[in-house]
Amino acid sequence: MKNTFLFMLLIPSFIYAQSSVDRFEVEGGIISTRNMEIHGYKQSNATEGWSESAPTLRLEYWRLQENDWNYGLVYQPFAIQYKDTLKNNLNTKGQVFSSGDSAKLDYQFPSIRFSGNKPIYQAEDGSYIRAGGSAIIRYAKVELKGGGQSFSDTNLILIPLINLEANKPLGQGYSLFTRSDFLPGIGGNIFLDGLYDVFLGVRKKLEKGNDVDFGLRLFFGGYDPKKQDDYANKIFFNSVVVRYSF
Repeated sequence: MKNTFLFMLLIPSFIYAQSSVDRFEVEGGIISTRNMEIHGYKQSNATEGWSESAPTLRLEYWRLQENDWNYGLVYQPFAIQYKDTLKNNLNTKGQVFSSGDSAKLDYQFPSIRFSGNKPIYQAEDGSYIRAGGSAIIRYAKVELKGGGQSFSDTNLILIPLINLEANKPLGQGYSLFTRSDFLPGIGGNIFLDGLYDVFLGVRKKLEKGNDVDFGLRLFFGGYDPKKQDDYANKIFFNSVVVRYSF
């Protein structure tokens, strides 16, 4: 509740623009783990096969302008706890975790992002593509305990991302809708060493200009510092979500 209240306080600070529309979007669903990888320097994945699901929530505010820049503020809490056995040895942060040990992982990745996009393509049928950028302020926490060992790693970082949004009408008030923020990996795997947050779904127009979306959200990426006594973390989560815009 405290984080939600702070999110609402930030909304009035957005730049006022004439002929604009204020829009709120609420997203909820279930997030599932497709890949949670933690491995030490030149080691195999210690958390291979670890999987867990959890509820997910996302709050968005957008100031919309039909033929100009849209500005958005997005808040998303993110926390999943895992409990499993280590599949490979892990040497990191001065600790040695052994394969076969029972372990617990607390993984947190909450974020606030500021986004802006403008039209780069518009068609007579209502199709459009908008492009711009986002700045995400994210806090990350990785805490692993097992076999009498433990380490906790936290950091706060600002990441610039590319923002894309597109819509394609299907008829009878339905359309295909997508919005994504992403940063391709540089000097490694373009997908697994980057950061991607992608929504793809079907939008249904309701009365009074409101919308409801049904779709999938994919969140994946990672990093590998390739340093001794450090660890790499690569993730892939997918969510089945419902979004309501008003």
